[in-house]
Amino acid sequence: MTTVAGVEYGLLEETEFGAMTALLADVFSRREPPAVAVGLTAREITNLVSAFRKKALAERLTIVAREAPAGDLLGGLLVEDFGTPPPPGIDEAVPAFAPIGALLGGLDARYRESRSVAEGSHLHLFMLAVADRAAGRGIAHRLVAAALANGSRRGYRFAVTEATGRISQHVFRKLGFRDVLSAPYGTFLFEGRPVFASIVGHDATVLMEREL
Repeated sequence: MTTVAGVEYGLLEETEFGAMTALLADVFSRREPPAVAVGLTAREITNLVSAFRKKALAERLTIVAREAPAGDLLGGLLVEDFGTPPPPGIDEAVPAFAPIGALLGGLDARYRESRSVAEGSHLHLFMLAVADRAAGRGIAHRLVAAALANGSRRGYRFAVTEATGRISQHVFRKLGFRDVLSAPYGTFLFEGRPVFASIVGHDATVLMEREL
């Protein structure tokens, strides 16, 4: 655990999972470009994050930011081992997520075609959020840095993320991630429909990679 400017950064504890889920659901339902485009509700995002509960707690890769000394969550970064299977049944649990799953899954499949991804080799950083009241304090940057440091200590060699908006892309690039693949919103089709055509101000989801 590290503390910077009154904020503690450390591994997610079981007792914090509900608070982290609520934070991610609130922020993503209001601000994350693909989620807003398809109308994902906070409840649906809660169901999505909840599907990762067992995996996140077992792998000990997810990082949270706590306000010191109260311990209230100010941010969270859901992280998984990219070489282990995702939780089953996500599309069935959250049908509205299917277009986003197709976009991300397509990028991931293309990435895996040119990489050797095994258990313990690649971190997957895939849901990052900071509470509105804590914006502008560098928390997102430090959450990512803490996740990378934890992964490096654990022997991971690479980190991968699919950054869906300009702000997250900026954060990851500042931390040394490089663009590998992209899926432009204007041309992406799901079941023949341009489901992300309403997104304005963000061009594409970009799959990014960094060596640890």
